[in-house]
Amino acid sequence: MKIRKFLKNFVPYSWEPSTADIANSIGKNPNEITRFDTNVSHKTPIEWLEELSKEFNHLEINRYPDSSYISVRKLLADYCSCNVDNLILTNGADEGLFMIGSMFIEPSSDVILSTPTYSYYEKMIQIMGGNVKEITRNSDFSDDFTKISDSINDNTSLIILCSPNNPTGNLVDKNSLEKLLSSSDVPVVVDEAYFEFTNETVADLVNLYDNLIVVRTFSKAFGLAGLRVGYLLSSISTTSLLNKVRPPNSVGELSVNLSRIALNNIDWIANNVKEILSEKILFIEQVSKIKNVDIIPSTSNFMLLKFTNTGGADIYEKLLRKGIVVRDVSGTPGLENYIRINIGLHDENNKLIQAIEEVSV
Repeated sequence: MKIRKFLKNFVPYSWEPSTADIANSIGKNPNEITRFDTNVSHKTPIEWLEELSKEFNHLEINRYPDSSYISVRKLLADYCSCNVDNLILTNGADEGLFMIGSMFIEPSSDVILSTPTYSYYEKMIQIMGGNVKEITRNSDFSDDFTKISDSINDNTSLIILCSPNNPTGNLVDKNSLEKLLSSSDVPVVVDEAYFEFTNETVADLVNLYDNLIVVRTFSKAFGLAGLRVGYLLSSISTTSLLNKVRPPNSVGELSVNLSRIALNNIDWIANNVKEILSEKILFIEQVSKIKNVDIIPSTSNFMLLKFTNTGGADIYEKLLRKGIVVRDVSGTPGLENYIRINIGLHDENNKLIQAIEEVSV
């Protein structure tokens, strides 16, 4: 079968293994596995599912959903304090990123990434035929906007930033971003998947700069990672362009209706975030007492932990044998001694703290 040449040597995105597969690999039952590797909420909004179940008899799942998704976009407009025409609903944030790539990345053009960052960006760029141009972050993991600006040339098609950045937890500096947006017409993406944990956003700039696109998701603070719903925020003219590459009917009827229920229950989301951030404070207090472990400050529900006496891969394996799954980021240049964890429920966090204390000696 004839395929694109680049696929022969292409290394795909590393999918997270299932809990069942992880358990099987270490000889444990799935209920003995506790995961801190996916940055999702550990709390499920059961009451939303109960509300959705009352509507099952009225859902026309035999038909395609309203492709405008106007019922959700109206609620999102209120949530984001923007115009409904600033918004595009997507099948997860990754579909939004793929749409952006389809719109702007010319084959063999350069896409600037501030690294280390979310690894899917690189894969999306490669699939589109673009070249990844990495700009290494400063020593405190902040974006080096001077180098980013200096790296822009006629072959630059896109810049992708992440705020808070995964895995380092840094926010994009808004003033530096504005200077970048005003000094070049290159499109700039700011991935705000973890926005709710910071309430710091650049979305208020989209109507000032046509070259700014903000990406968000329902997967994190909303507790709906299994739903696969995200959205794009941009100026009305840029939204109109992005709609040209939007896949038809990609967000299903159940997802549309559960998203609507979520947006009518913002208090649940706010309380979920508050609980997670409170647990984060407790977690930091305890882990800061453990020898050989440094906590990297983060504005989100996840953080990097640096081990001063061994590599991150070693810590990952030791925790795995205890039934605890963290993100091994040691294969990323500059993060050889790190793991990434997300904050879970109280008892889960205590289990993780005890395990870290045991494996860090």
